[in-house]
Amino acid sequence: MDFLGGGNHHFKLKPGPRQQVATPRGTRCKHNGHGRNLSPIAFSGKSNISIDVAPAAALFDRVPQPANFPQLYLTTSRPLMQMHVLNADELGRIHEATLEILENQGVWFLDSPEAAAIFESHGCRVDAGRVRIPRQLFAECLRCLPDRNSLQICVTKLGFSESLGLRRGESHVGVIGNPYYIYDHAQGERSLTESDADDKFLVLDSLPGLEYDCCCTINASQRAANASFPDYQNLQVCLDYLRRRIGSCARNATRPHAIHSNIMHGQEDNPRIHSPLTLKPLEKMEVLRHAILHGPQATATLLAKDTPLIWCNPISPLQYHPDQVEEIVQGLKTHGSKCYVMFSPEVMLGGTGPVTLAGALAQHNAEVMSGIILTQLIAPGTRAIYGSVSGVMDLRSADISLGSLESIMFNGCVVQLADFYGLPSRVQFGNSSARRPGVRAAVETAWGLQMGIMAGANLVNTGLLDSTLMLSLEHLVLVDELSSQIRSAKAATAIDAEHLALDVIRQEGHPSTNYMGHDHTLDHMKEAMYYSDYTGRSAKSYEDWYDLAHQKVQAILRNGREQAAADPGLGARAAAVAARLVEDDRTWREGRDGWWRGYVQDLA
Repeated sequence: MDFLGGGNHHFKLKPGPRQQVATPRGTRCKHNGHGRNLSPIAFSGKSNISIDVAPAAALFDRVPQPANFPQLYLTTSRPLMQMHVLNADELGRIHEATLEILENQGVWFLDSPEAAAIFESHGCRVDAGRVRIPRQLFAECLRCLPDRNSLQICVTKLGFSESLGLRRGESHVGVIGNPYYIYDHAQGERSLTESDADDKFLVLDSLPGLEYDCCCTINASQRAANASFPDYQNLQVCLDYLRRRIGSCARNATRPHAIHSNIMHGQEDNPRIHSPLTLKPLEKMEVLRHAILHGPQATATLLAKDTPLIWCNPISPLQYHPDQVEEIVQGLKTHGSKCYVMFSPEVMLGGTGPVTLAGALAQHNAEVMSGIILTQLIAPGTRAIYGSVSGVMDLRSADISLGSLESIMFNGCVVQLADFYGLPSRVQFGNSSARRPGVRAAVETAWGLQMGIMAGANLVNTGLLDSTLMLSLEHLVLVDELSSQIRSAKAATAIDAEHLALDVIRQEGHPSTNYMGHDHTLDHMKEAMYYSDYTGRSAKSYEDWYDLAHQKVQAILRNGREQAAADPGLGARAAAVAARLVEDDRTWREGRDGWWRGYVQDLA
């Protein structure tokens, strides 16, 4: 029987007399390109079983992936398969404790007279910036929230390359944080440089499991106490940056290309309202780079999907900074309810909040929900996101430890609270506290990702070491792999006639042993099982994970630079855009809607 059902490559079983033969453990049977050690099983025949294995690797590669791979693992999930830390009664008690905090203790909106007036006009008690919110108003504002299952988000400034759904149980994984040093696989720990940021962008473009990039690297030159920064308003500085950045690209990326515009500009403050209209000079160069590399139409298509986002981090305990409150008020006046507002407190258990899980959750919930209530009073129907960067404080060192078990459990509860209120969630999972790649980093990341994805967090922020302070390109590759593994486990399981396979069982069940040669196996083998170089019993899977990841990083960086060098028209396209910038040094600075189009009009 041909394993492929025809063609030159085949896998033949030659049955002999029917008799039970225990195949010794350790017998080699090469199939699907990998070596397999068989446990004692029953085969038909003894000495006259032969297996043609020479073309096995090519055979496996010829079996096509499912049509919707890797989307099969990225978006298909069963919402009921969710990991829960709290039961319904416990959620209800935390909700009740939150109402008690909001109604009696209140939240401080200091030096925010407009917000105070809004709260007061809706029946809140306001005293010197202290706002107490009645439970009836809490309930009324919940009824104003949009249906989270209909929402999609695409914040191009934060490295989103496509719209991501926010349905209950639908998880997307991305990178977030502000690392200032890197673990170099060859040299070890060192400070970040500009070229490391370029490499990070290129690697992330090539990893399908990491869907957005909110990671803003801080270079060594930007950290010095007496640091001097280039004049980013100077056109020549911007042109030099643009020329450097077009030196590499990942044209064969497995998803649409992102505009990497989340960049540190010296000591300038980053605006909390993220939209294409709030870009800084180098971030605008990234928009032009995208058009040079991928064409103006691709850039226009991506920017058309953009959803403005106001990013707010309440100050624990129970306080909002007046600048952030002003951005919420003015942002919603500008963008209306179509704008997303994300509230992500950083309650440090034992430091800026109770050390107990329940107490910290009640405080965290009050900080988030008071802000969400404000958004609904300003613009009913505003798209609010329930966020968290909270974690435990290691009270032996007074440092936050995002990789700790309790941090992971806390944020699992946060997802449940968001679902309880019908809100999409954005949560930190898998940012290990380890200060170098290794066993601890892999274990803390795997456990965090398992909790985040299985809990159903919508935006799972992960990928860094030392509680978001260290970057490792190899670790990013491993995070991409782990997230794909976990999402494959969460993928929907088909229970239909084709997958129940009763006809196949009737044909190949006892005493036959030819499941491996059946067309049904060929049709479903890459759908039913997750294959990668990190799993199973292939030769590659026995290598050190980070050594394996380093090989992939090196290949990505090499291919990216080779692709840029091999593009005969790249230099001409970049020169045409540079000439337009010299010709018109005003429009890009003003940054009005569509500002970039005139600069790329000469591109095919």
